[in-house]
Amino acid sequence: MHGGAVASVAELVSIACATTVVGKGKDLFLGELSMSYLSAAPGNAEVIVDASVVRTGRNLTVVSGEFRLSKTKKLVYTSRATFFNMPVASL
Repeated sequence: MHGGAVASVAELVSIACATTVVGKGKDLFLGELSMSYLSAAPGNAEVIVDASVVRTGRNLTVVSGEFRLSKTKKLVYTSRATFFNMPVASL
């Protein structure tokens, strides 16, 4: 996986994880996405992603993720995303 693909996957997984705890009446806006590249991963390697909600509140939700090689379970990337929880506008 190259950096752009990892960032895209990290963002999608983070959004999916955050939506499990944020109410249906709120939209999520990505405020920050940080990635740490810890080790090289071959381009054709299968990667397992594990994400969890670190903190959620009225205005913010923070999600953390780990990317591991499926064969060796070696940690290759970590991610952390901060979302703003905004109420949906009613017009």
